[in-house]
Amino acid sequence: MERNRLTFLVITDPSRPAHTFQISHRVLRFAIGGLAAALMFILLASSALVLKLGDLHQASRLQEANALLVADVQRMQETVDQLTQSLATISERDRRYRLLAGLPEIDPEVRQVGIGGPGTPSAESEPLLVLDGELGREVYSTTSDLNRLLRQSNLLQASLREASTALEEHRDDLTRIPSIDPTNGWLSSSFSHSRWHPLLNKRRPHEGIDISAPRGTPVTATADGQVTYAGWRPGYGWTVEIDHGNGIKTRYAHNQKTLRVEVGDRVRRGDTLALVGASGLAKGPHVHYEVLVDGQAVNPVNYRLSDVIVE
Repeated sequence: MERNRLTFLVITDPSRPAHTFQISHRVLRFAIGGLAAALMFILLASSALVLKLGDLHQASRLQEANALLVADVQRMQETVDQLTQSLATISERDRRYRLLAGLPEIDPEVRQVGIGGPGTPSAESEPLLVLDGELGREVYSTTSDLNRLLRQSNLLQASLREASTALEEHRDDLTRIPSIDPTNGWLSSSFSHSRWHPLLNKRRPHEGIDISAPRGTPVTATADGQVTYAGWRPGYGWTVEIDHGNGIKTRYAHNQKTLRVEVGDRVRRGDTLALVGASGLAKGPHVHYEVLVDGQAVNPVNYRLSDVIVE
């Protein structure tokens, strides 16, 4: 029986008797097994904790990366909005250049260059949509906007190149097309088919635009042409009218007085015709400016191309 036990001798003090105790092999095996199991449990728990901490760290990094991605997408969308406004301005300028060059206006649907048409990728084609629906939709929207802007810029580039070529080929003719404001002032009344007249107190067409300016400000010809009228017209007051050829005429009314301009005179763009006043049916000093094409009044704003220099 004693051969199945282990005897341990413990000496704590040489001057005192030693302590002995015995442990059976069976108990020793259980103790070692328990210790090994405890160590294994501690090892597994430590490994799980390390993995958990690693997952938390990775999740934190992914969350930070996702926040940065969202911020980048938002900044890109802000840039897209700014580019959209810039292209809208350039598109309007292109429309006026084409008018000045005598080219047909591009159809508004064509200017959209196939937005939403066949072959346009759908939102479901965005891979990020599976991982993050909201972010995926934002990325898809921003990408679609960028593609739209790219197509529109290519269209505008081609249109402006065409207009530039036409302008160069017809430079002489361009001098007879109204392209500047008749005076330095501000637009105070727009072209309208039905406007309330402040003096007559009734609605009537306003077949031109009013540009207000201080009394005595020079009124200039907006294109080369020949004076066909210079005098007083009922309602219009002191008026100058110019024939520019090709069916285009301009009218400058409510002047304070005309300046050395007579019927038959040839004038150049920028020549002074009169001084701003308030003659005729006018409430304050301004120029009533009309553009007529084949006898029909058209909106002069379409011919306000003061940013186009034609020598």
